[in-house]
Amino acid sequence: MSIITRFLAVVTEPQFKLARDLTAMAIADGQVTPEEKEAMSTICHLEGVDEKKLLDALRGGYDNVDEEMPKTRHDKEGYLRDVIKLIGADGYAAPQEVYLFQIIASRMGLNQMDVISMFLLTATRQYFKGDMGTRILASFLRNYIDPKGKTEKDNRENLRIIYNTVASNTEMSQDAEVDKEILRQTLARATEAFLENKILIKEFKDVGLDFTVMVKQEELNIFKRYTL
Repeated sequence: MSIITRFLAVVTEPQFKLARDLTAMAIADGQVTPEEKEAMSTICHLEGVDEKKLLDALRGGYDNVDEEMPKTRHDKEGYLRDVIKLIGADGYAAPQEVYLFQIIASRMGLNQMDVISMFLLTATRQYFKGDMGTRILASFLRNYIDPKGKTEKDNRENLRIIYNTVASNTEMSQDAEVDKEILRQTLARATEAFLENKILIKEFKDVGLDFTVMVKQEELNIFKRYTL
């Protein structure tokens, strides 16, 4: 089922109507960011539709979007986490779904690195049963980490960006020692999510790279950068 058809099918549920309306606005309001424009073009290309057809498919009354929009960062992340759970319902994050999610997140004021952080921390056993989160994360991360499609240098740089994003989005207190422990735990959870991903570990091993060592190195490097 195409992402457009699937997305429209679920927006009868009130909590996902906002996602549809934000997507429609991204095309219709004339203030599309370069990233949103690129994402929409990619979706249209992958789905074999033109942008007018997509807009017509998504068009709906979105006059009250501002009233429906979550106001706090916490509420926005909670909403977007629900969208990730919707995307991952079939155990796979298709490129079209990731692009669509990026548009929705952008409309809520989050950037691409925020999106990476959210996927990393949501595709876990806390939100998905069994190995489903692992498979979702593997398919999502293929946009950023791909041992067979990217150089070792590119993969290391993208890992660094991901860990840096997790660190920069970690909520801190006003106590340096407490903050240090919060950061340590948050980065450790990110590493745990990576190391649950047997798919990625095997793919890196197939090209002669130790993914476990790579992620632990980046976790330590970022921890030092933020605490020294």
